[in-house]
Amino acid sequence: MRNTKNIKTSSYSPSHITGFFEICDNKNPLYKGSVGAGIVLEAGCVTEVSLNISQKGTKIEINGMEEEASTSKYVVESLTGKYKVGVMVSTVFDVPVGAGLGASGAGALSTAHAINELLSLGMTTNEVAQIAHLAEVENNTGLGDVIAETYGGVVIRKKPGPPGIGIIDTVPHRRERISYVVFRKRSTKAVLLDDSMKRVINEAGRQAMKEMIRKPNLENFMLVSRKFSLHSEVISDKCKDAIEAVDSEGKVASAAMIGDTVFVIGKSEALKEFGEVKESRISDAGARRIG
Repeated sequence: MRNTKNIKTSSYSPSHITGFFEICDNKNPLYKGSVGAGIVLEAGCVTEVSLNISQKGTKIEINGMEEEASTSKYVVESLTGKYKVGVMVSTVFDVPVGAGLGASGAGALSTAHAINELLSLGMTTNEVAQIAHLAEVENNTGLGDVIAETYGGVVIRKKPGPPGIGIIDTVPHRRERISYVVFRKRSTKAVLLDDSMKRVINEAGRQAMKEMIRKPNLENFMLVSRKFSLHSEVISDKCKDAIEAVDSEGKVASAAMIGDTVFVIGKSEALKEFGEVKESRISDAGARRIG
């Protein structure tokens, strides 16, 4: 570890919208996760980590406010425990938190990359991502966002787990612009701990994967995700109304998993009737150090 008393470094992670998924349980959290497909967005988060030898404990700020942030805290404690030093983590998000945009995974992944650089740990990309994945799984804040956010693009997750364990494939894209509306925050943890809901999700998720593999392109991803949203019993009535409104203008919308958010490729006049429309292009790159 460096001997400087005050050091700062920054890392970036994109966000991730899951269109459909199947939960894959395993006693080993590195092998626990999900299969499915999703879109990685350029809008994500930047995490700045600073180290002060004279300070003890971890302080985490999310968008300027001090938070418990259990997933990011798990990463910090896993990577800094033996050093007994104080760490300040500040994450600024370009996407809403708790909206099904993979924010917790992005925060954990960007934090892990920043601490790896800060402490000169010499960890590989896979090793860094595995810590972030463990943080998500152990805190029930996500299952498959980290591996997607590590690589970018339109990602099909074929085997659960982080990079080095999980297996992905990607779908060609043209960095299309994605529009979305967020209705409210929703707890991923509440869904992941509901056994009856998990059974419905997994049945719909298995069928969705079969349909996606038969025709792996972005247009089919939207169709399959829409069908999954409407049949998995996960989404709200407001999401259903927005999806149907977009249908009426000849476009395909779906809901972000697990969140109260509806997204569509390109622009949608119908979506504007449901709230503030935010936009981001599909990212062709994953998490990385930026400073």
